[in-house]
Amino acid sequence: MLKLGVEPDVVTFTTLINGLCKQRKMSQAASLFDEMIGTGYQPNLIAYSTILNEERGFKPDIVAYSTVIDCLCKKGSLNEALDLFSEMMVKGIRPNIVTYSCLIHAMCNSGQQKQATRLLNEMVDNNISPKGNDF
Repeated sequence: MLKLGVEPDVVTFTTLINGLCKQRKMSQAASLFDEMIGTGYQPNLIAYSTILNEERGFKPDIVAYSTVIDCLCKKGSLNEALDLFSEMMVKGIRPNIVTYSCLIHAMCNSGQQKQATRLLNEMVDNNISPKGNDF
């Protein structure tokens, strides 16, 4: 599209993300979701729902969850990110370093150092080592 001089918008990105999810290409859908945000577009509710919609047979993986959690943290929706984190855990999807890092940074930025420390300890208890440049 860019080669043809057509710049995608939120609807275009969401449509492409939906198509990738239908093909069960969750990692590619999550990458495109990241690209949408990277180009300055704010995902709409449809984009969020599409990437996490299990009702239609999509099985979001840790990449999809981490992508949405990161976006929520960056837009200041920490409570929503924590709700999604809890949902992910209930579904048996284990967080990775990216998931923890997004939440810990958002907690620190919002003055919730105790909660950030608690989450950092949980991360270490789950055998995920913090990386120096992340913390």
